[in-house]
Amino acid sequence: MIQDQRIIWDDDGTEKDLSLALSDFRTDSETIAFVSADDYIYLASWLPFNHRWIEVSAPNDQNAAPTVDIWWGNAWYPAVDIIDQTANGAVTLAQSGILEWKTDRLRGWECEQDSEDVDGVDSVGVYNMYWLRLGFDADLAGTTALKYIGHKFADDTILYTYYPDLNNATMKGAFASGKTNWDDQHFMAAEIIIRDLKRRNIAVSGNQIMDYKVFEEPGAHKVAELVYQGMGRAYDADRQRAHARYKEAMNLKRFAVDLNQDGNLNTGERLDNIGYMTR
Repeated sequence: MIQDQRIIWDDDGTEKDLSLALSDFRTDSETIAFVSADDYIYLASWLPFNHRWIEVSAPNDQNAAPTVDIWWGNAWYPAVDIIDQTANGAVTLAQSGILEWKTDRLRGWECEQDSEDVDGVDSVGVYNMYWLRLGFDADLAGTTALKYIGHKFADDTILYTYYPDLNNATMKGAFASGKTNWDDQHFMAAEIIIRDLKRRNIAVSGNQIMDYKVFEEPGAHKVAELVYQGMGRAYDADRQRAHARYKEAMNLKRFAVDLNQDGNLNTGERLDNIGYMTR
């Protein structure tokens, strides 16, 4: 679970705090009957960020595109270079995926001391956070539902390129009744990777991860390790091999993390040699 994230849905003037529900993939889904003229979803964190994985449990089927604004200089300013991987054609939130953005080159992020000073947010007592406003240029289907907003670095398609044996319905059913994918393990793997980055003093928050693709391969290996671990001692050799491949994949020279915590990846951060040797 992302402990430093707040998610508030302004539903026609009524603010609904979805922080706990949507920051934990283990919880139930939340229906977001989003009305373009009246609603916004506000995301806040104690560090700037440039993407989020959005897990869609009931897809939208109405043509709409996302709008992303960043709080800076006591006003909302549009983000640029928005890439919406939740879209299918002109329909946003038609599927799960990553939504990513960049700040305007002449603007950035501003930490707001009190949420009451953020235009559109009336919640009291959310202090010292950076704010982003997510909207849509048209109404979403009234049944649209989200399950999780956070981090996910790989998916089953990527996993199966490394571990084709895990593309197995019988194994999924043996792991858990009714299981059809390894999504939960992908979310758990992302949490573990972020904890590893913190433990190695490479980052203090998952929000500093600017290029999630860097962790695609480590994420796949960690998922395999979790799956084999859950399958019992008969798969212990497979688990050990996956763990070794995870350590090797995380033994990187460059992690593309936001060292100066401005919400962007500058040239120095792209080339910075941090070192992450494992034993």
